Formats: sequence, structure tokens, C-alpha cells
Amino acid sequence: MNGAADFASMDGSQSTRKRILVIEDELIVARDLGNLIRRLGHVLIGHASNGQDAIRLASETKPDLILMDIRLNGPIDGVQAANEIVRRHRIPVIYVTANSDMFLDGHSEMVHPYICVTKPFSELSVQAAIESIAP
Repeated sequence: MNGAADFASMDGSQSTRKRILVIEDELIVARDLGNLIRRLGHVLIGHASNGQDAIRLASETKPDLILMDIRLNGPIDGVQAANEIVRRHRIPVIYVTANSDMFLDGHSEMVHPYICVTKPFSELSVQAAIESIAP
């Protein structure tokens, strides 16, 4: 799901637009996030559904920001993938989770500082999280 053609904005302004990679194993949620990213004026540069692909795509696409589900299918969860991506590339990560208690408890290995958006997410919560990341 690379959206390179989406990079040119309608008004020509790209100063606050971020190139965002979505890591989410639920296809419907990934599509919702992608559509929301576009509505907010940012660029969806790709989607991965597991930790291995997340690490690979982050290396290939060098996004400005990653929206990362904490729980992913496969041997590498979202926290592990985020840690590896931040270690290698210093790309900021916004965690997405259905269970904020799980997010806050038992994840001392999470990249700090961190931002979390809980599912079901609102446009306002995603927008605020994205805008909190420095350009």
C-alpha cells in the first residue's frame, strides 16, 4: 500500500505533512488509519501487518512517523519492532492499542518518550498524537 502518488498536496503545501507508515495486523483498522491519515493531510507511505515487515519497511521508506499496533501476529510484537526501528533509524513511534491498561502495565521496554492512541480511536486523538511529534 505505498501512496507515493499522494505526496503532492492539493494546495501545494508540504510543510506540516508527515510521511506515515502504519503497522497494524487488522486490515480494517489499517485502512481506517490510512484514510484518517489522508484526511488529516498527511501521506500514507505504506502498511505492514507484522514486526519483521515493519522493520524492513521502515528501513526502506524512512517515514517521518510510525503508527504501531502493540500486538502483532508473529514472533516480533509492536514494542519489539518499535524498539528496533528507533534504535536503527530514530523514527518516532505512536503506539496504537485496544487495551490502555496493558499499554501502561508491563511494558517497561517501550520506547520513551511514547505516545499512545487507544482503539477505537477518534480523528481528534490521532490528529493530536501526530501533531505532538515535532516536524
